[in-house]
Amino acid sequence: MANLHSVMGKLIIECKNELDVDSRAQILQQINTMLPRSQKIKIPSFITNDYINMALYRIEKNPKLME
Repeated sequence: MANLHSVMGKLIIECKNELDVDSRAQILQQINTMLPRSQKIKIPSFITNDYINMALYRIEKNPKLME
């Protein structure tokens, strides 16, 4: 499980550093597939940088996900 959190943490950092919104959306999708079913986020069809930032913040601040 620790390895999963490590990979997720690396993807979050990668997503934060990416400039292209389409690439960021793809990384967010990858992160979302790693989340437990009950914690998955609903990603809208039209996605903005602000939405991605908010989603990453919520994932990082959720102690169940980032232990």
